[in-house]
Amino acid sequence: MRASDADRDRYAAVLQDAYAEGRLSRAEYDERLEAVFTAKTYAELEPLVADLPTGNLPVVKPPAPLVPATSGAQAPMVAVFSAVERKGVWDLASDSNAVAVFGSVELDLRQAQISAQSNEIRAVAVFGSVEITIPCGMRAEIAGVGVFGDFSQAGDVSAPDPQLPTIRVSGLALFGSVNVKEKP
Repeated sequence: MRASDADRDRYAAVLQDAYAEGRLSRAEYDERLEAVFTAKTYAELEPLVADLPTGNLPVVKPPAPLVPATSGAQAPMVAVFSAVERKGVWDLASDSNAVAVFGSVELDLRQAQISAQSNEIRAVAVFGSVEITIPCGMRAEIAGVGVFGDFSQAGDVSAPDPQLPTIRVSGLALFGSVNVKEKP
């Protein structure tokens, strides 16, 4: 979880008290104080005071997982300055996440094993792209938002086949793109 300026000030106060009580040397105090003011998250702040009395510091709960802990969930497909690709025969969970930050995620569902009749893919593209290829006749419901980006179904769309599962694609394209396209 990201820390605020007020959070950093509270951690700095703990260090100041520890220095005043003689628990830290001047060098340790200076080093830790610099680290406090450059920290962006609680995970960076907490080790700086782990061996000190902390007083009234906030208790930080770990963030909720990106994927719900259900039997139909799978680990998110995340590409940060990289690429993730799922092609050929692979299992698509009924509830999936695809995240591209300055990267790309390509999901080809034409040979994917899809056990549920209704499936959701939450796609987030920030300065990146998420490309989802579906077989002809698969119904795709597009429910995402593009902000200075594109969130759409591209190309020809054939009549839905009731035998094929439905894919719902939701999420956000921020200076990026999330596209669903049909291929035979």
